[in-house]
Amino acid sequence: MRKMMIGAALLLCSAPLLAQGGMGGGMGGGGMGGGMGGGPPGGGGGPPGGGEGRPQKPREMKPIKRSQIDKIVTVMFAEADSNRDGIVTIDELRLVVQARREAIIRTRFDAIDSNHDGTLSLAEFQAWQSSMGSVALSETGAMGDQGGPVAEAIMPKLGDDPEDAILGRLIEPLNASAIAQANSNYDAGASLEEVLAFEHARFDAADADHDGVLSAEEMRSLMPRRGPGGGPGGPGGPGGPGGAGGPPPRN
Repeated sequence: MRKMMIGAALLLCSAPLLAQGGMGGGMGGGGMGGGMGGGPPGGGGGPPGGGEGRPQKPREMKPIKRSQIDKIVTVMFAEADSNRDGIVTIDELRLVVQARREAIIRTRFDAIDSNHDGTLSLAEFQAWQSSMGSVALSETGAMGDQGGPVAEAIMPKLGDDPEDAILGRLIEPLNASAIAQANSNYDAGASLEEVLAFEHARFDAADADHDGVLSAEEMRSLMPRRGPGGGPGGPGGPGGPGGAGGPPPRN
């Protein structure tokens, strides 16, 4: 889902002007329907003077401010800093993730334990599996794992707007690797200031004029390069890692 949101947002950043006026007023009239004097003005199927139903232009992307990233990351940090000491350690993050996992397991158990006696009978298990229909025939579905595993990270809380998809591309989930990289003074953990500095890296790289705001033009630098045939460049190919016009390959 997240990939679909990102793709839609990036398309809005770079969409060219759409074809105007349907078939361009061919046949001496206002489009296919307007030609030969037999159709309504402006072409068949569209409003008068509008050709063949001109698509609406995508709305302009709103600029993204650096402060928006700060706000989202601060919420992520507070969620990870369970003891409220202003420092997030890797062990602390793991405990937060584990507590979240246990809460989900408990919720699933309570949903199956229909009489709430703390144990599962064969009848309760069969009723749960039967309620899942054909999904229960697969190993993954039978375990009731449609929501997927619990992420080993604190994820940014974002909306559904195109700008939120761009923010999701800019903000690194708060996981063990992010904490280790953010911990610039190599002490017990990472402070909010260190995490913010780490999370600013992608934004600052895209902010070409360093004004603290990403314009639609600057957001285009976040778009993946396209390879032959309109697809993303593959490793060693044009636009792909190690290829012409692409980033260097990762070791």
